[in-house]
Amino acid sequence: MTQLSKQLSEHLVVAELARRGIFATPFSGNVPDFDILAFKNGESSPIQVKSTKEGNITVANVTKDYLTIEFEGDMQIVKGKKEMPQWKKDLIFVVVFIGENLGEDRFYICKNSDIQEIIYRNYESSLQRHGGIRPRNSKSRHCAYSEEDLSGFKDNWDLIFVSNPFDAVCKLASDEGGWCWRM
Repeated sequence: MTQLSKQLSEHLVVAELARRGIFATPFSGNVPDFDILAFKNGESSPIQVKSTKEGNITVANVTKDYLTIEFEGDMQIVKGKKEMPQWKKDLIFVVVFIGENLGEDRFYICKNSDIQEIIYRNYESSLQRHGGIRPRNSKSRHCAYSEEDLSGFKDNWDLIFVSNPFDAVCKLASDEGGWCWRM
């Protein structure tokens, strides 16, 4: 991803947040762990943005933040998900698949813990398909996740600054075809 694509995606997210009545500012890579700080009703929320113009989102080294892996020769064994402090689990991720034209961008909003779960599933699945040995480079800890992996989080903007947690439960129930009793 180019620096211009990174800047574009951050500004697309800031614009979308503004459209929803949320003040936000990008930090253009100058703050560790997050790219945007959003503010509404006296509360602030850090947001991490990931994006691509084509293909998948890649994680160069899953052991840095997400997984614990042991090596037995060339074989990799996933021992589990890496422990994270609560703030890091709850960190909002907005993943942007940048469209070719205005209005064609696609947004997926989830928590970092959701990204960890996707990476865990994808990494484990890849190792199982190849007998525990990465096919090109046995020491690689690279992983990717796709738009399909994120499908349940499309346009999930309500995750950011849900004013009433009951509203979020109602939205989920409604989206699943259920009903929700409102107070």
